[in-house]
Amino acid sequence: MANEYDVVVIGSGTGGYVAAIRAAQLGLKTAVVERAPVLGGTCLNWGCIPTKALLEHAHALKVAQDWKEWGLTIGEAAIGIDMNQVQARKDKIVKGLTSGVEFLFKKNKIDWIKGSGRLAGKGSVEITDGDKQSLTVKKTRPRFLSTNRKLQHLSRLQLRIITGPRWPAARNS
Repeated sequence: MANEYDVVVIGSGTGGYVAAIRAAQLGLKTAVVERAPVLGGTCLNWGCIPTKALLEHAHALKVAQDWKEWGLTIGEAAIGIDMNQVQARKDKIVKGLTSGVEFLFKKNKIDWIKGSGRLAGKGSVEITDGDKQSLTVKKTRPRFLSTNRKLQHLSRLQLRIITGPRWPAARNS
């Protein structure tokens, strides 16, 4: 069945794309549902990364303005900033990262389903907007995706969100 997957991830943010890539690397047929026109979520596209790029420009401007204190020899010309160039550099950084995620999706044969996804029950994910369809998640043994072989197969009682070293098995590995 074309729309049947081992793993379906809703959202391609920093948690989503990493989980999808790891699942695919472990040999699971994987799809990611994303409504934005680009992969990477808020952090890569509009939040963390663009903000850090802009902050880097602000810091560079401040250093240039205080050039004597920093021991630089710039001269007496007025120091300014070209906001069009700043935005172009920020966009180039974002494009490089989102293109990298898209490349990894192709490399690992992850299907990118464009649209909004919602859990529809009984192992089904309904895609609204965009590529309207229904995806089925194969009924398989629950798995925790980990590089630690001891943690890869867990029972239903053991399958839970694991946070930090409070979980005994994580501490012993």
